[in-house]
Amino acid sequence: MKRRPLPDKPWVDIAIDFFGPLPSGDYLLVVIDYFSRYKEIEVMRKITASETAERLEKIFIRLGYPKTITLDNGRQFVSTEFENYCKARGIVLNKTTPYWPQENGLVERQNRSLVKRLKISQAENSDWKTDLGKYILMYYATPHSTTGKTPSELMFGRTIRSKIPSLQDISTSPAVGSTDFRDRDQMKKEEGKIAEDQRRKAKHSEIEVGDKVLLKNNLPTNKLSSNFNPTHMKVLDKRGARVTLEDTESGKICERNSSHKKKFEQSECGRTHTQPSVQEIQIEQSRPDHLIIHHRPNRTCFIWYHRQKQISRTPHR
Repeated sequence: MKRRPLPDKPWVDIAIDFFGPLPSGDYLLVVIDYFSRYKEIEVMRKITASETAERLEKIFIRLGYPKTITLDNGRQFVSTEFENYCKARGIVLNKTTPYWPQENGLVERQNRSLVKRLKISQAENSDWKTDLGKYILMYYATPHSTTGKTPSELMFGRTIRSKIPSLQDISTSPAVGSTDFRDRDQMKKEEGKIAEDQRRKAKHSEIEVGDKVLLKNNLPTNKLSSNFNPTHMKVLDKRGARVTLEDTESGKICERNSSHKKKFEQSECGRTHTQPSVQEIQIEQSRPDHLIIHHRPNRTCFIWYHRQKQISRTPHR
């Protein structure tokens, strides 16, 4: 899994995503900076394209317009209205690959932290909006596990004062000018990449442009549905883990992650590697019946039989 390199400065590359709906019917618009891990959260009742653009404008008035925004393919983000809003402000949209939320993993991890905080609020029956504000303040003043710096320090050059006592002189703290956090960020990302690749048992993709592949079935109709769609797809382009595919029947073009497909191979006799051969079918049909279990054994009858046998052997006094 490829990790995103750290940007040169704060608020250049950001990511956005929606979290919800909550039990109250509200949604959370989560905006996070890739450089500093600084984040903004907006509570929204409606998540239309116009409402999303309006809330982002409130944030951009205070912090400025970023150069790029990484986001998923939600209906709000792919609408013409939202795309025109970003285009008018010189913002480039980096849409993630469909069915691959890991590409926007920074926001996904932040959403998991929000879930924990909101669950605590619900368990304590407290005002979740007030608790959310306290959580954000604590987050700003807490050193991040990857960079070793607080989000506010990398974003604004100072650590925001909270109720937690500070042990360092923030006036002499080197923030953006220092490079130790950048080395730490790269090291942590590399460690995370190795651990994630080992967990997923990731292998190098041997698929090249022009190959025919089978696409993973991300929307199975039932438990017996095939793991891959039977339609053959042709690889048109490959950029890292993102692959552009063309349906050989309809001509439809789509993008997927490289892990969502497997190479389609056809042998000389004209059958695919997923089809059983005639010899395999003959072996299966010639298998003796006593090696095949047609139904689950009746354990109740088995236990009753042995109990009766033990009773008959017990001597009468």
